Amino acid sequence: MHDDPLSGETQPEGPVPQRVLDTMNRRWASVVYFGAALVAAGMILVTGVGAMWLTTVVPLLGIGFYHAISGRHIEVADMEAIRLASDAAPFEVGHASATLGFTGLTAKPVWQVLVFESGPTPDHQALITVDGLSGQVTGSYAEAVEPV
Repeated sequence: MHDDPLSGETQPEGPVPQRVLDTMNRRWASVVYFGAALVAAGMILVTGVGAMWLTTVVPLLGIGFYHAISGRHIEVADMEAIRLASDAAPFEVGHASATLGFTGLTAKPVWQVLVFESGPTPDHQALITVDGLSGQVTGSYAEAVEPV
C-alpha cells in the first residue's frame, strides 16, 4: 500500500484490476422491463383500458425480450484476444492493443486488435478482429507502415 499524493488516499500495490464492459448486464435490464410489463398488465386489468396492451405491455415485452437475448457474457478477455491476434498475424508481433466493440443488432462483442511488427521501428501493422464469444479470428487487414 502507498499514499497517492494527488488524492491523499491509500492505494494498493501492484496492477489495478480493470473492469471490461459486458453485455450480460442487459439481462438485468430485461428483468426490469418484464416487471414493468407485468405491472402495466395488472393496471390494465384493473382499469379496463384495453388500448394500453398495444401501447404499453407489448413494447415493454419486446424491449425485455431484446435485452434478454442480447445479454451475453464476454468469454474472451483482452489479453486472450491479443494472444489470438498475435498468432494470426502474418509477422512477428511486438506491440499490440485491443479495444472492445459491439456489432450487429444483438451487440455481439468483438475485439479489435492492432498489432505491430517487432523491432525498433515496425515495418508492418495489422488490424485483427476476434470474436468475443468464441475466440475465432473473424478478419484481418495488414499493411506496411509508411516511414515518416
